[in-house]
Amino acid sequence: MRLRDVFVKALKELGIDCISTEIKRITESDDPLQSMAYHVIMGKAQVCRGLKGKVFNLNQECENPAYVGKCDDPILTRNDLLEKAKDFPFIVIDCSFYDFHTEKEKKKLKLQIQQCLGVIRKFMWDERLVITHKDFGVGVFYPSTAKFIKEMGLKDIILLDPNGDEVFEGQRAECYIIGGIVDKTGNKRGWTSKIGENLRREGISFRSMRIELRGDVIGVPDRLNTIVEIVLRVVLDGEDVEKAVRSVQSHLVAKWRLRRELPKRTIRIDVNGKPFRVVRKSEIKSFDWLNIRPKDFYEACSELGYLVIDDEWLERILRNSTFDESKNRYIFKGFN
Repeated sequence: MRLRDVFVKALKELGIDCISTEIKRITESDDPLQSMAYHVIMGKAQVCRGLKGKVFNLNQECENPAYVGKCDDPILTRNDLLEKAKDFPFIVIDCSFYDFHTEKEKKKLKLQIQQCLGVIRKFMWDERLVITHKDFGVGVFYPSTAKFIKEMGLKDIILLDPNGDEVFEGQRAECYIIGGIVDKTGNKRGWTSKIGENLRREGISFRSMRIELRGDVIGVPDRLNTIVEIVLRVVLDGEDVEKAVRSVQSHLVAKWRLRRELPKRTIRIDVNGKPFRVVRKSEIKSFDWLNIRPKDFYEACSELGYLVIDDEWLERILRNSTFDESKNRYIFKGFN
């Protein structure tokens, strides 16, 4: 359930069956109801009796209208909606290792955090995004993650860590912590676990969980904004993790996983004493759980030195080969 769903439920409880607005940013939004809810909960507008501007029906009839805007006697305010949305989780980006990044990584980190805010607004609102240790001017800033958790009195916390003890499958929590780490130099492995160590020293208990895709963290996007979206799609929309991962997975990240999987799909064949590893052309269909295009499949095979062979031709080759168990490969004898 996103903020828009809480908003619509609140309107229906008030007997409102259509909602309107003259606010241009709402009417031009891809999700006008989410945008309306966002404007109300951020105190930029209220829900008032009457009809103004573009109308969005909640039911078939529009007998009890309301509008999002400003008025003297609102029927739904920021505080009203905050109370109804109090169970939404917090997303904390812990930037305690910011100073250990290169200048290029710092710029990428800032960009990804800004993009996190865009994701948050699709599901919740700005105050549910908390940035600690480094103020980027988005969401809510706290000097430390421990201070935020203690001030808010949070008890149910999940640290999303690629080396986590458990697999994240949509477990609910009051707060999800993500490491504000961009690793372009390859020297920051295990840093999210260090964030966990720091929290334990502060006396904070949490569950450490990793996001997997079919048993492996490879193929799970590592950009902060994509991790945030995976979590919110699973926790708020009820998607399964695999579908959520695929929805935000870039072709590049999908190819990383494809390279890991392809060796399991190859067949070894010796032709005139020269070994080859071949892949059936139809194997591309078995990777429909990855965001790959045909060109990605062929490029990955080429990069790994694998030959892609039409299924019918490969069957002919295998029929004219003998299998050598000691070498775990086929020996091609030639076509009869």
